[in-house]
Amino acid sequence: MDEEQTSQSEEGQNDLSKQLEAARQEATENHDKYLRALAESENMRKRLERLCEERMWQEKKRLLTHFLELADQLEDALKYADADDPIAAGVRLTHQQLQKVLTQEGVQALQSMGETFDPTIHEAVELADGPGEKNEVTYEYRKGYMLDGKLLRPARVQVTKTG
Repeated sequence: MDEEQTSQSEEGQNDLSKQLEAARQEATENHDKYLRALAESENMRKRLERLCEERMWQEKKRLLTHFLELADQLEDALKYADADDPIAAGVRLTHQQLQKVLTQEGVQALQSMGETFDPTIHEAVELADGPGEKNEVTYEYRKGYMLDGKLLRPARVQVTKTG
C-alpha cells in the first residue's frame, strides 16, 4: 500500500505541478495582454490628444485668417482716408483694437522688406529688376503672419531677380 500511496501522491504532485505551471503560463499571458492593452490605451490617448490639438489649431487658424483679411481691408481704407476725417478716426480705432486682439491671440507679423526670399514664409507674386541683392524682398503686397511658431499666412512679396 505504501508504494500505491506513494505512486498516487507522486501523480497528484505531478498534476498539481502541471496545473501550477499552466496557471503561471496563463498569468504571464494575461499580464502580457494587460501591458499591451495599457500601452494601446496610452497610445490612443496620445493620438487623440494630438488630433484634438491639431483640430483646435486649424480652427483657430481659420478664424484668425478671417480677422487678418478684415485687418487688411481696414489698412487699405486708412491709406485713402483723410487724417482729420472722423470716420477715418473710427476705422483707425477699430483697426487698433483688431490688432490688439490678434496680438493677444499670439499672432505675429513677419518682417519681409529687405529680407532674403524664403519660400516657406513668402509667396512671390512678382519678380523685378532693380537695386538690391538677388532674391531680396523689395515690396510687400500683403503682410505675412505666424501663430505659435507656425505659418498662419504667407507674405505676398515682390522679389529682385538679379543683384
